[in-house]
Parts: sequence; C-alpha cells; structure tokens
Amino acid sequence: MVTFSPKLDRISENIIYLLSVDSRQSVSTLANELKVNRKIVENRVNKLFNEDYIKHLAVTNESNRLRFTVLVKLNKVDETTIHNVKKLKGLLKLKETLGLYDLSILFSVYSQTDMEEAISKLSNILHNKIITFDVLSHHFEDTLGYKSFCHDGGYLQKHQLLSPKSCVLSNDESVVLKVVKKKPSISYVDLAKETGMSYLKLKEINQKWIQYGLVRFSVDPDYEKLGLQFHNILVKIKMGKKQEFDAYLQKHPRIHWVKHSNGRWDYVLSVTARNINEFIDITKQIRTENNDLILDETSLISKVQEARRY
Repeated sequence: MVTFSPKLDRISENIIYLLSVDSRQSVSTLANELKVNRKIVENRVNKLFNEDYIKHLAVTNESNRLRFTVLVKLNKVDETTIHNVKKLKGLLKLKETLGLYDLSILFSVYSQTDMEEAISKLSNILHNKIITFDVLSHHFEDTLGYKSFCHDGGYLQKHQLLSPKSCVLSNDESVVLKVVKKKPSISYVDLAKETGMSYLKLKEINQKWIQYGLVRFSVDPDYEKLGLQFHNILVKIKMGKKQEFDAYLQKHPRIHWVKHSNGRWDYVLSVTARNINEFIDITKQIRTENNDLILDETSLISKVQEARRY
C-alpha cells in the first residue's frame, strides 16, 4: 500500500493525521476511530514518539503574543552569523533558505518593545551583509491538519481551523499556558501538581481556550527522519481574494501549515513533498490553480538550522 513516508505504514500515517488535529486524545479513542486493535495502535504511537518521528506541540494564539518572521537576503552567509542569530531572545525557529531569501527567522515575543529590540539586534548582527530585509507580522498560525498522512477522507472533517477571538488571559490562565507550551503532553494530574490548581479549574481554563480558539494540541513531525521534505511558499493575494484562497488552502493535501501575515507577503505556507521534484510540481500546481487570486509568489527551499522552540 502506498504511503506518504517510506518509513511508515498506513495505520501510523493515519495516527499522525489524527494527532495533528488533537494530540491529547487517548490511545483508546484512536483505536476506536481507526477500528484497529488497541495494542497495535499503542505500539504505533509509542514508536512514532520514541523514534522522534513526531513530538508534541501546542499551537497558541494568545492576543498578547507577537509573532513575526524576518526574511533576509545577504551578500554572505557564514557559521558565525548563524551562531549569533541563534542566540537572539525570542527566536522560535531559524531556517536557511534557497531562493529570494537566505534566512527565514521566526520570533515570538510579548511586547512591541521586545519586537523592536529583536529586529534591531538582528539588524546589527547582519548590518554589513544585508541586501534585503523584510518583516512579516503574523495574525495567527495553525496546522491545516497533516493531510498528506491521511488515508481516510472521513477523518478530514475532524479538523476545524482555529479562529482566535480576542480575550484577556487571567494570571492563572497565563501560568497554565506557559507550562503547556513547554510541556504540551503534560497530563491534568501533573499540570495540577505543577500549577497548584484543581482539576475543575484546569478543565474550565481548557474549555475557555477551545471557546476562544486559542490553543491546538498537535504534533510536530520531523520530515527529514520520515524521509520527506518540507519547504515554504510565500504568497501575495489580490485585494478581496483572501477568503477564496483560504478555502483552497484548507483543501490542498500538501499544505500543512499556514501563517497569515502583514507585510510584503500575505501568507507563509508550509508544503511537504517526497522530494524536490514533487515540491516544484506542487508549487506550479498552486500557482496555476490560483492564477486569478495570486498577485505574487516565491518558493523557498528550506534547511532547518534551529528547530522550533517554545
């Protein structure tokens, strides 16, 4: 049977998809959904995590969190530069890229002052090398469900895109969120011990997060270990066409992640493929099928230098 990754069978790939939608569901729930023996599912889940094919991830969209990507073209990229960038406060992920830019640097901070400071320090590190320096602020981000791993179309209905609503977090909520971002697989029992809050209080907080579309408990695949490739497409959409393009993104099987942006580009899309030739074909397909929507686009071949942090 054909699978997306050469390392996995269809059961394991379906598990990755279902965990990308909700990683906190139990093995029993997964087994019932998959109609597979519970012990088989448990073994598959353990292997996926033990082999580091996937890891737990909490996607959060709290209103006081500022996320932005800096895209840089340089006249020279060296290891010293990469090393210095990795030390910057607020760095979330760093990638070397081939294409219009040389570096894609994702930051996460909690104030405008911290954002300006990070941009200033980055500019100072790169000051004598910069050719292009673009900053994209992100409204929110979310997985689109890792659809390439899904072998049952019925499961696709389980994914509902986060639609964050503005709300102010209480001190208790901020404490809990800080813990789950660092330990997204933490149980309610351990979370209660770490925060000193009751189960009922934690359940109430979780329900509020769901209501306001603030958090998705998901997984982060290691595409390299899975024998796959993971690259980006930057897109600028024609005025008034974003809703139509959003609908297209949610249906496309190889677009696994989206960051909505302000700046030169409206979207940062994460696209997976079996190899570079397939990625090129996918970019052509996206461009052709959205010719009347896309104003500008460019592809970035990505090499992760610093894995996503929290």
